[in-house]
Amino acid sequence: MPPSAATHSSDLMEVIAARRSQARMRAGLAIGLTLGFGAVTGWAWAIAWLCLYGGLQALEFYVLARRTPPPWAAVSLLLANSVVFGIFALAGPINDGVFGLCCWICLLCGGQLNSALTSQKSRTAFLASSTPFALYLAMTPFVALWLGAKWHQTGAIAASAILIVIFTHMIWRAAARALTAESEARALAEAADAAKSAFVAMVSHELRTPISAILAGAVEAKDARSASAQQSNLELISSSARMMRTLLDDLLDMSKIEAGRMGVEVTAFDLRRLLLETVRFWAPVARRENLAFRLEGARRLPAWVKGDPTRIRQILNNLLSNALKFTQEGAITLRMAADRHPDGSVGLTLEVIDTGPGMTDEQIGGLFTAYGQLSNSVARTHGGTGLGLNISRELARLMGGDLAAESAPGRGATFRLSLDLDLAQAETSAEAAPQEQTGLRMLIVDDHEINRRAFTLILQGAVDSIATAENGQDALAILARERFDVVLMDLNMPRMGGLDCTRALRAAAGPNQTTPVIALTASAARSEIDVCLAVGMNAFVMKPVEAAELFGAIERVLGAQADAAIVAA
Repeated sequence: MPPSAATHSSDLMEVIAARRSQARMRAGLAIGLTLGFGAVTGWAWAIAWLCLYGGLQALEFYVLARRTPPPWAAVSLLLANSVVFGIFALAGPINDGVFGLCCWICLLCGGQLNSALTSQKSRTAFLASSTPFALYLAMTPFVALWLGAKWHQTGAIAASAILIVIFTHMIWRAAARALTAESEARALAEAADAAKSAFVAMVSHELRTPISAILAGAVEAKDARSASAQQSNLELISSSARMMRTLLDDLLDMSKIEAGRMGVEVTAFDLRRLLLETVRFWAPVARRENLAFRLEGARRLPAWVKGDPTRIRQILNNLLSNALKFTQEGAITLRMAADRHPDGSVGLTLEVIDTGPGMTDEQIGGLFTAYGQLSNSVARTHGGTGLGLNISRELARLMGGDLAAESAPGRGATFRLSLDLDLAQAETSAEAAPQEQTGLRMLIVDDHEINRRAFTLILQGAVDSIATAENGQDALAILARERFDVVLMDLNMPRMGGLDCTRALRAAAGPNQTTPVIALTASAARSEIDVCLAVGMNAFVMKPVEAAELFGAIERVLGAQADAAIVAA
């Protein structure tokens, strides 16, 4: 969009305001020119010029003393300054011949460059201050002829004058573009900073809701007199904790994306099963909202493919959650399609279509921007961090695909996830059914008492014996005396962290040298997981830990240990 007249006027006033601070510099320059060029131009002319230039500066100071002088007055003063400044050395060729002409050209070059450097913000100011110098430069070939220069010498002077004018304009244009780019970058940075500040305030508000519910539920649970009341309070605490985890997961994912540490994996998985499980989860939610939930194209999908099932599920959950938030009536449709490529891979397209209010082009343009909601009312009405769509698009691109949106006001919205996936062979080995573990001895190593108590609450009743340690040193002392079946190990602890503790455990001959160690970490960065595996840990569980994830990890490491024992036998 071209700048408006108001913008031009504002830019001109900024240049004029900058001139106020340069008044002393111009006065000193005028005195220096008078002393330096007086012998060339003649002292009478030099002193007369100094008086004229000084009077013009006084007039400029008087006019510009007003905070917002009229634009015509500002332009007139710029023109007058350049006219008077450039005419000073015109007497040089008259009094001192060719040497005086050289001095005049040098003075005009300096004036042109000064115009370019002091008027970067305003084209009007640049034209007003540089045009008189350009006209003076146009006169120099004729003055040279008058002084007796030959035609080829005059041509060289004319070419030099033209080049000076062209180069000055190029310098101004480059400086103006750099200044504009700097201003735009500053505006973007300020907008991003403001958005992040608003985002932090919003997340703080969002976290207060589940925290308040947890505190209230805990108080009520302590005073509850019936099993049903106790169950209701526990459900409140559980749902609030899950809400907090969702918020924190979004923050963690976004921080990893911004730091370039987000990774995706490639593993064989059953695509149809993943989609079926997703539909089974969201269909009852849609029914509770009196919305139809439709599934299209599932039969044409390949069964087994290679990709990151966790991230694909995360993207779908984000899209379906948003569709349900913004759809008051009608239906949610999950449309699926797969195209076979010549190289044997599959182009997978998953579309989530809703019948909600739709969006304008402007809203779609900012839809995938981090730290933003479509409006403040969205955060108040529907909650959440507003990071879901941005995270989903970044995840799609990390997997070599993309996420796009189409919508129009009153016509709902369509979100399209596109991925290229390689086909995979179906896994034929059936997974062993979960078996109840009895007689297990567990060591929990974590420096926070709340975490140790939480893990104990999750595990009690499922294992036979639980011991705890506050840091790696205490854990090594316990592990040297007693035999355990599984160790839960926090990574960041005082005195000795989980990595050093596990490294020492594997290096020392003892009763737990081969005992499975499960890392408890708040980071899912691939680099950190690799370090955990390198020091001898067997699995990891993300904090905050849910019971199903913890029991799943325990079952996997015990199963792997049993398989290894069979192979060794």
